[in-house]
Amino acid sequence: DLVNGSYDRTGSGNNNHTTRIRAAGPLHLLFAEMGLEIFQIDSHHQKECIILKDLDTDEEGNTIKITVNGKKKKVKSKPVEYDDNEFTNHARSILSRYNQLLSETYIDIPFLDEPFITRTNKYNEIQKIPINQQNKFVRRIFSRRKWDKNGRFYGGWWQQIPSHLRRQIAINNLPTVEVDYKGLHASILAAEHGQYNKTGDIYSLGDQVFEHFDLKKQRQLVKFLVLTAINAKDKGSAFSAFRSGCPTGTPEKSLKNLQLEQLLTAFINKHPYLEENLCNDEGIRLMFLDSQITSIIIETFTDMKKPILSIHDSYIVQTTDTDLLREIMKKASLSVVGVDLSADQQVPGYGDITRMRTTDRDVYIDYIYSTIRLEGKTTQYEERLAAFTNYRNKHHKNNTYWLSH
Repeated sequence: DLVNGSYDRTGSGNNNHTTRIRAAGPLHLLFAEMGLEIFQIDSHHQKECIILKDLDTDEEGNTIKITVNGKKKKVKSKPVEYDDNEFTNHARSILSRYNQLLSETYIDIPFLDEPFITRTNKYNEIQKIPINQQNKFVRRIFSRRKWDKNGRFYGGWWQQIPSHLRRQIAINNLPTVEVDYKGLHASILAAEHGQYNKTGDIYSLGDQVFEHFDLKKQRQLVKFLVLTAINAKDKGSAFSAFRSGCPTGTPEKSLKNLQLEQLLTAFINKHPYLEENLCNDEGIRLMFLDSQITSIIIETFTDMKKPILSIHDSYIVQTTDTDLLREIMKKASLSVVGVDLSADQQVPGYGDITRMRTTDRDVYIDYIYSTIRLEGKTTQYEERLAAFTNYRNKHHKNNTYWLSH
């Protein structure tokens, strides 16, 4: 079925319509006769997972929009053709095995009736994010035509949902824990200057700079401002990006350049060795370093056939794998940066719970129970899980990984 689009060359564009195409009834019948199951359809078959781009990307791997006449405009960017080398072949080998592991892993949010969430992105666009087993393909994207710029891992619906929903993710019908590096980019820079302090809080200024922001809120603002400054090429663009990232109607969105300069200066006074790294386009280099850390972590977990989800500087694993993750994160940061970078988590892992047994048995029993049974599972979730499990057991009887989980 076809409905032709239209293009208004003289108007505002409001009357433009995109051509719509859908499968007609006879085609539906042909597919119905095939008896295909949804999990038999591989929409990423032989899809390239190592991408080289000429431009920068945002947190989800999309080409960053540029400002034209005060408005954000989409920029079309095609992947750059390249010749493989030892680095790209190794990176592709890791990622191909990782994507295969993800395809064999059931990842869902148990309290969802329908497998999707609706969100408003940073460009104020309404988006529907599918939470399903087809939206798990991960790519590694490099920027500016350089293999040492960016290189982060993008893809997977878990990178597109808010942090409070990530806490609800289940992997193979088991609860999870998210562990993140604390102040990763600022910590890497401090380590490069020989000034890293694992027990300190790099974003805490100690003294209150503005009366109308308490110390907790001030730390949040300092963190966001410093991260923005690390990625910016100059102070003007850093301050503009800071305000753009603040929610509408909040006091911080109305901060003037002079005030932001004052806040940034307070941070520099506490960490003078970082001044040369701020507003100097350092972010793209630091992204490559954190991608190398992530690559080690993903490769190690994949070799062990243990599922793991990455969100750049944090990682989600089954609760029982929390201690293992923290140990591998330590080894990875030592390998890439030369220091044991501090890591943090919001909820206890299996090892933490086990250690509670001798200190608070009631709490231990509550936590240990929650690690083997997910609360709030919907009927629809159970049906989705059953469909995936039945398919895996029917078509992959020799897959010892799946059957053991």
